[in-house]
Amino acid sequence: MLITFLRHATAEVGGLSLPDSDRALIDKGEKQVKRIAAFCLANGLIPESIYCSPLLRAQQTARLLNQSLSGSPAPQTVSWLAIETATPTILTELSKLARRGISDAWLVGHEPDFSTAISRLLGTTPDNIVIKKASLTRLDTDFSDQASAKLLWSIPCALMHQGQT
Repeated sequence: MLITFLRHATAEVGGLSLPDSDRALIDKGEKQVKRIAAFCLANGLIPESIYCSPLLRAQQTARLLNQSLSGSPAPQTVSWLAIETATPTILTELSKLARRGISDAWLVGHEPDFSTAISRLLGTTPDNIVIKKASLTRLDTDFSDQASAKLLWSIPCALMHQGQT
């Protein structure tokens, strides 16, 4: 199964007056998602399915991607992509998707959860993985025995130019 991790785009800075769950995308974040969508469209990267964290900034990222990337499916909100979900839970849910025949899952979520899950799949430590905001990271995963993966690519938004993969 192909898994594409999309870390949410740039959002408001959290603080005492703004709960983390209510942080919305800022203008820069909206531009990042539109750039990602243009890059994906130019390179034929259309998700089969999109799963999204319930937090506002991830919801906005997923919705804007869907609106800006023609042919992409509506995002599905899942609790297992909320911040601080245990890595074994995320991997169990991904394994269930693979067993259901999902061959291309896009996940919109957060750090450090993504780097931890990716590092587990790649057999390395989370310190070796850094997932930037508004970046795409694609793995080719195998859930047939013990969850494992191969890194296919990881591209930060700043390097996304149309027509290049």
